[in-house]
This record gives sequence, structure tokens and C-alpha cells, in this order.
Amino acid sequence: MKLSVFTFSIIAGCACFFSLAGQTVSPGLPIDPDSRKITYKDVVTQEGTPGYLYDKAIQWFNYYYLSPASVFSVQDRVNGKVEGIGRLKIFNGDAKTGSKLEGNIVLYTIKIEFKENRFRYTITDFSLKMASRYPIEKWLNKEDPAYNSNWDSYLYQVDTTMQRLVSTLKEKMKPTVVKKDEW
Repeated sequence: MKLSVFTFSIIAGCACFFSLAGQTVSPGLPIDPDSRKITYKDVVTQEGTPGYLYDKAIQWFNYYYLSPASVFSVQDRVNGKVEGIGRLKIFNGDAKTGSKLEGNIVLYTIKIEFKENRFRYTITDFSLKMASRYPIEKWLNKEDPAYNSNWDSYLYQVDTTMQRLVSTLKEKMKPTVVKKDEW
């Protein structure tokens, strides 16, 4: 009897593993409780005046985006604010060959605000670039009759891209260390 329960457990475990192996589980995306939108938002303590932090943010935009001029919609040093519309490409995967095919473009708004010794970033309003606005929050609804299993992969791609964006922003906002050339 014990052998059959053990054998059943192994078979059930393998079946679960292999059924989940081809799937991408959607991440725990940050949902704003008020707007019900996917929103990455944080206040970061960073030494510097609003003007200094503004300059660092502009440097980061130039580092992160291939064409930062096409991203900016607001550059307001006096009021301590930078806003823009970013784009990220999502890919369709072919499970059989393991290849990635270019998919659609996801648009998002990014806003960075500056105060003495801190800045706040807000990344939200994610939508699929189409003729009309298509918020990607629709991809979270697995009960939708139009549900597509690729949606989990798309959400995962958006989340990993935003995690990388936030980490590079925080890193580039730190003061640059000037090394003296003492030889």
C-alpha cells in the first residue's frame, strides 16, 4: 500500500511539473488600489537638490532610451518634473522551436518628480499600441472569453522590463564618484 501511494505521488508530481513546464506564470504585478491599473511607484531617498536630481534623471533618460527626445512630453526643471511616454516591444514565443517572434509594442507613461533629497517615480497607463486604446490590465482576466495563454508571457515581459528600468533608474540617480588620478 505504501509503495502505491509513493508511486502515485511521484507520478502526480511529474505530471504537474510537465504540465506547467511550458507555461509562464504571470508575476504579481503592482496594481494601484484606486485606479486598478498596473503601477510601479516609489519615493526614493537620494541626496541632492531638485535641480541636481533633475539633471541625473535626464542623464538616465539618455542612457536608458535609444531616442530620449521621442519619449519626453514634459521637461520642467523649475517645478522638478520629467514626464514621457515609453515603449517596449513584447515577443511571441514558439514553444516547439524555442524561438522568439517580434510582437506588438506596449506604451506606458513615466513620470519622475523631484524634491530636496528625494525623488518619486510613477510608471503606469500601460496599453497595447493599436488603433484604439487597449489597456494591458485586460490580460490579467483569465475568465475573458478572448483569453490567450500568451498574455501571461506578455505580462511577465512587461514586469521584467519595468524591474530593470526601475533598478537602472535608482542606480543612475546615485551621485557619481569622481576618482582622483594620483600617480
